[in-house]
Amino acid sequence: MPLVIAASAVWDTPAPVNAHQVARRFAARGHPVLFVESTGLRAPSLAAPHDLRRIAARLRHFGGGLRELAPGLHGLAPLALPGSRSPAVRWISDRLLAAQVARAVGRLGWQAPLLWAFVPTALPVARAIAPRAVVYHCVDDYAGNPGVDAAWLRGVEGQMLERADLVIASSPVLAERLRERRPEVRCAPNVADVALFGRAVDEALPEPAELAALARPRVLYVGNLAAYRIDPTLLAAARAAAGEGSLVLVGESGLGDTGGAPSELAELLGSPGVAAVGPRPHAELPAWMAHCDVAVIPFLDNEHTRGSLPLKLWEYLAAGLPVVARELPNLQGREELGVRTAADPEGFAGEVRAALTEPPEARAARSAEARRQGGWEERMEELADWTAELLAKGGG
Repeated sequence: MPLVIAASAVWDTPAPVNAHQVARRFAARGHPVLFVESTGLRAPSLAAPHDLRRIAARLRHFGGGLRELAPGLHGLAPLALPGSRSPAVRWISDRLLAAQVARAVGRLGWQAPLLWAFVPTALPVARAIAPRAVVYHCVDDYAGNPGVDAAWLRGVEGQMLERADLVIASSPVLAERLRERRPEVRCAPNVADVALFGRAVDEALPEPAELAALARPRVLYVGNLAAYRIDPTLLAAARAAAGEGSLVLVGESGLGDTGGAPSELAELLGSPGVAAVGPRPHAELPAWMAHCDVAVIPFLDNEHTRGSLPLKLWEYLAAGLPVVARELPNLQGREELGVRTAADPEGFAGEVRAALTEPPEARAARSAEARRQGGWEERMEELADWTAELLAKGGG
């Protein structure tokens, strides 16, 4: 069964998300996959350097047409006109996107593939390729993102919920919201590549050279330093709790923001004891985690983050790290795994200090428990079973 995956990200990213995992793993199971890169949900901003780089990369990849990303896995970087508030421009953009995907499906010689949509805006693709079935895999509350037309996006999602033959949510909060429209929504919470991140405990991974010069204890954040999701006061609290140690920030900065970083965050990034090293290849992250002491998820409390159950939580845990996170619905109630939560900077600093007193042997036990709860192998078995069940009923 060939699959068209309407992704929520581009393929070439140092931080793979659900769409990458599902695409790679379905292809590894022998299902031909077309990975359609996200065209975005808002209009590009000239004030956002990431947007300009993304436009340039999209134009380069578009000229190359279909790309072979791995055996049985192709990629398409379509051109579209994202985020316009004009119905006429949206109409044109939808048909432009749908035509490109339909042409790629035709070139691959596929008939009635399965459409696996990580974004609700993939409905025009469904109309163009006549899929055997449509799966809507909701991984974020995109209407809470900056710069998007929230009312329009809610309406589009409502249409997708009516059209989809199977709806999956990646967190309990998202599932609860979607069940107001589709009571039979299935919840498949995010997980980690436990084999990869378990290496932080199982192997004596060499210390990255950039870490070697940083004082311990080391508090680690891995991910996008975006103004719409990161609370700089919590990051500052984590830095203060490290005392003479270091706050280590690994990842992109400002991805998804419509403007520059807030002054508080920019000031923090330039302060002593803070090392912002930029993105690192996914396969290298276990070594960074192996040589840090506490991991943090310093999210803001907003519409977007309240629905989030970030992959990084499970990656930290599989690597054995104690985690301190913002007190959010999907992050609470995990104390048995060593996840501490706080609602304000003072509480956040206190939880970081408490986590730093943990004995070293706790890491191995935490990693073992995280792996016992399952990773992508187990999640793919579940997704494959649901898909087989859907297709056995005749798809759509």
